[in-house]
Amino acid sequence: MNPPFGVQNPGADRPFLETAFSISDIIYSIHLAHENVHKFIRNFARKKGWHIDYVLPYNMVLEKSFEFHEKKRKQIDVNLYRFKKI
Repeated sequence: MNPPFGVQNPGADRPFLETAFSISDIIYSIHLAHENVHKFIRNFARKKGWHIDYVLPYNMVLEKSFEFHEKKRKQIDVNLYRFKKI
């Protein structure tokens, strides 16, 4: 599983994807459901020789797990990506 969608640590998705791309032919990864994120993910994968098979939108419920979380429960729109090596 990737870091929390690159939210707490912007750019954290890059090293995760690079490592995943180096060890498998098919990758599943969760990312924020946002047009800018989708463009970045699509372009990043393409540059590395991968393409997105499909994107599954999902409304994920996150339970409070850190002291800095302000709410007991939060819903967040994410996309589950399936990447395939070209």
